[in-house]
Amino acid sequence: MSDPPAAPPSDYAVLSELRVPEGSGDVLEAAFADRLGEVEQHAGFRRLEVWRDARDATRYLMMTWWAAPEDFRAYMRSEEHRRSHARIPGAPHQPKGVRVEQFHVVAR
Repeated sequence: MSDPPAAPPSDYAVLSELRVPEGSGDVLEAAFADRLGEVEQHAGFRRLEVWRDARDATRYLMMTWWAAPEDFRAYMRSEEHRRSHARIPGAPHQPKGVRVEQFHVVAR
């Protein structure tokens, strides 16, 4: 049996840092597990990963890969993005965005 085909190369990545109140990590993780998943259908989207800091359970990094910066910007202006963010947990578990950084992938 052969391996599945590799994902198409992506050349743009966006890193978002989130903080959650102490004890709210399970709520955020459940929200990601139950997300709408509409971003996967958006043009240029490659993949999403969410990472919990191994030393600080209140810190999360969300990394998305895109074909081009324009694809990411179009998603951020989309109705799909608005619907997705309307489902973010509220108080007392509401995450706080700390920073967003954008990168061009130059090597693998």
